[in-house]
Amino acid sequence: MDTETKDATTAPASPLERSLSAVTYCCGACGYDLRLRSSDRNTAGLVGAAYGRAARRGVVAFDAIDDARFGHADEFRCVDVRARRLFVRRTRLLCRKCGAGLGFGYDDRGRRSPRYDIRIRALQPLADDAPTAHAVDA
Repeated sequence: MDTETKDATTAPASPLERSLSAVTYCCGACGYDLRLRSSDRNTAGLVGAAYGRAARRGVVAFDAIDDARFGHADEFRCVDVRARRLFVRRTRLLCRKCGAGLGFGYDDRGRRSPRYDIRIRALQPLADDAPTAHAVDA
């Protein structure tokens, strides 16, 4: 009896739980594998109200992305004078295959690593029967 409960807690019980534990995302427009993994998401500080704000904004934050899978377009945005920063530098992230806008990357000088905010609606889970991450795309 103890063995059954131990196995049930260590391994996902259903295919749905297995798929939610490690999701790989692709472009929602063309299906191109972006190699974004749910395990690379930045969930630090997303508790309570912060989680609600992120969900309402419709973005998922990632700590790292595969630069070869994204097109980049640098932008400068003017911010309100009262915000103490007049200009914000950000990089628009595009799908390398179809050019669809996926989100933005921010490389703030005060942070140790860049932050990537990807729109939830711009992503879709990669199908199980798709080529593996090691396959070469044409």
